[in-house]
Amino acid sequence: MITDKINKLTLPATILIASIVLGGFFYASQVNKQHSIERQQEIKIETEKQDQLAKELKEQQAKEEAEQALNTCITDAEESYHSQWDKECKTLGELTSKCIDVNELSYDEYLKKYGLTSEEYVRQRSLAPTDPNDPASVRFSATLDYIFKRPSECSCRLPISTADRFSESLEKDKTECFKRYPQK
Repeated sequence: MITDKINKLTLPATILIASIVLGGFFYASQVNKQHSIERQQEIKIETEKQDQLAKELKEQQAKEEAEQALNTCITDAEESYHSQWDKECKTLGELTSKCIDVNELSYDEYLKKYGLTSEEYVRQRSLAPTDPNDPASVRFSATLDYIFKRPSECSCRLPISTADRFSESLEKDKTECFKRYPQK
């Protein structure tokens, strides 16, 4: 009798335990699937963000390269203009030998040719460095003067037709730069 009661209770208990175990496995697998789907969506969103950032970076780099190319082209056009002007002044005999050297030599080459130091150059040009006792400050002042002020002092007045021709050539070259490297 007790065995019969145990046998009668065993089957429902086994079914109940099996149902709980199977239900737990089913629930766990569904939770796992949901987490997997969420991870895939997060990865997809992150990938899209990275792709967008890469695209924006590439566009920014292309824009900067185009700007740099345009600036280089315009600088080359201006240097060509100044070079033509200087050559014409030189051809006309309008420049002193020192001015010819200013237009053709670097600062260090100029100092070497004339046997000058930065301090002597500063005295000759009556420059006022920020700190006259600091050699770096003296050299900096002298270099800035040589690069930015001296060339404008070493020029000449050209005939109007020649000056106009050079100006037209400069404008044409700049226009060509803008056509070659359009900015967005």
